[in-house]
Amino acid sequence: MVTTVERDKLEAEELEDRVVRIDRTRKTVAGGRLSSARVVVAVGDNKGRLGLGVGKARNVPEAIAKGIRKARENMIRIPMDGYTIPHVTQAKVGGAVILLKPASRGTGVIAGGAVRQLIEISGVRDILTKSLGSGNVMNRAKACFKALSSLRNPQDVAELRGKTVEALRGREIIDPYAEVEQEPEEAEQLEEVAAETEGAAELPEAEVSPEAVEAEEESKE
Repeated sequence: MVTTVERDKLEAEELEDRVVRIDRTRKTVAGGRLSSARVVVAVGDNKGRLGLGVGKARNVPEAIAKGIRKARENMIRIPMDGYTIPHVTQAKVGGAVILLKPASRGTGVIAGGAVRQLIEISGVRDILTKSLGSGNVMNRAKACFKALSSLRNPQDVAELRGKTVEALRGREIIDPYAEVEQEPEEAEQLEEVAAETEGAAELPEAEVSPEAVEAEEESKE
């Protein structure tokens, strides 16, 4: 089944999926009624990456598979301040308005419904949320994803202003999910040095001919 293949890919990439909403519709045509499904799916790695997708198909499993594929294509990286977001943000989609606020360590995820589903698999552990508009589940999920997408990295903002993060915020900001990647030039240099070292170790000792030994002894005399 298609869903099993998609789940295997998610497990290989260490991603988790959540079905936020399933809507079933029926359309009356000349030959009878056609049923279809629309599914809202969120995908995250619990380490700051999150994606949201909407899949439509004749049956639910195919709709879920399409939603997962679209969510993986639309994944974003959320800037973090510890285990919370770096600043307040708000977004509106349709009539739904979602407000997100940073929270102190140990607060937990103060959210419900679609917003909670997205936050839990994003890697954010402490956050305050508020729904200020419509209760439409799909629009709430999209508004939450839009709000998280609008977050700005404090390091980038500090560089634009010509300051350090400590001078801008008054304290150091640590992203627990940030990966330290080695620069390509440094990696190439290390590989060249290692190759030269291995090559030198593998060079055989030069053979000394008897004539050269006799010549060296005569020169000493």
